[in-house]
Amino acid sequence: MRFDIELNDAQTQLIQAINPLEGERVPVLSAQGRVVAEIVTATHDLPPCRQSAVDGFAVSDERIAGVKFRLLEENVFPGLMLVTGEACPVVTGGLVPEAARTVIPHEHANVEAGYVTFAKEVKSGRNMKSAGEDIQGGTVLARPGNRVDSGLVSVMTAFGYEQLMVHRRPRVGILSIGQGIIPWQNDPLPHQIRDSNSPLLVSLIKADGGEAVAVEVAGDDRSLLNQKVLKMLDMIDVLIVIGGTHAGQYDEARQLLEEIGAELLFWGVKIRPGSHPGAALWGSRMIICLSGNPGACLVGYHMLAAPVIRRLQGILPLIPHIKALCTNSFDKAGGPRRLLRAHATFHESVWKVEVLPGQKSSMLRSFIKCNALIDLPAEHPPLEAGSEVSVILLNLDHSAIYPT
Repeated sequence: MRFDIELNDAQTQLIQAINPLEGERVPVLSAQGRVVAEIVTATHDLPPCRQSAVDGFAVSDERIAGVKFRLLEENVFPGLMLVTGEACPVVTGGLVPEAARTVIPHEHANVEAGYVTFAKEVKSGRNMKSAGEDIQGGTVLARPGNRVDSGLVSVMTAFGYEQLMVHRRPRVGILSIGQGIIPWQNDPLPHQIRDSNSPLLVSLIKADGGEAVAVEVAGDDRSLLNQKVLKMLDMIDVLIVIGGTHAGQYDEARQLLEEIGAELLFWGVKIRPGSHPGAALWGSRMIICLSGNPGACLVGYHMLAAPVIRRLQGILPLIPHIKALCTNSFDKAGGPRRLLRAHATFHESVWKVEVLPGQKSSMLRSFIKCNALIDLPAEHPPLEAGSEVSVILLNLDHSAIYPT
């Protein structure tokens, strides 16, 4: 096990220790937000044959304006051939006779006594869709790592796909072991604190494509804690332990991992807030320990847990940084790499970012409107308004922005 390592090293260890989860077939209509685990191709041309793009009349003649066409009563059926001087009705998306030169919309036609006339010439090929004009057979519609959106659902159903292979959602457990922590629904005594970290993580896990299947608060009686943890590990892929990470007599998290026989990967990461996270493996299950301070818990999740959850789904684990102009200042300087909770906006082709108030590790105020982290390097100077900073955007589908 390594102690007090750089954030990049910690992330690399976590990512290299796991592989994407197996795939499962789900109904296409239930696949929204899931991550594709197979190559999906167009099974045929779309459209499969020549079709009309409008409701109107198909004709095969070169000259149209002023010509009186005999109107066939029936709509187009396979094998229908138009001869000179004939027109037939067609509907949007319907077949067009092979001999048809063009399709004239209803609004440009005059029908009278079984004949139809048109007031003006129309270019050859207008208002018709050729076979494969939209999508040609064999075209790749989706690749592993693509996230399913409504557009992909629509395209797949156009080819008759009923099911899709997607990566299984990572099952995540959350265990709060900090002293004096109680479930958030309960009324605290003066020495107790509501567990707001677990609801935070449940929401973040869901946004990253995982599902929180077990959420527990250890409580004051720790006699059965090890059994509780082992029971949770049997039903999940990732366990996030909150609290008890500080070195010394309150280092309960590390002690817990040693007692259950987990393989410790590292303990301590050179970041602020939250310099005491740790990670371990229990078989194929990843265990990530985060600080109980809310600010450190949020930052630790995004820097350590979120990459694991994304990696398990076969998508980009680490989010590339962008450059932005900081609109306000931050006075603190020096120390390890620092991640500030921030609010980013994009206006007139420029990213701007604001350091949110309440940057202490124990504070929640900065969570409101937080959609970014400003990444300051170790030994950084005070941050001045107008400075260009490196920013990690949160709460986005990064797989759509940065291809896998």
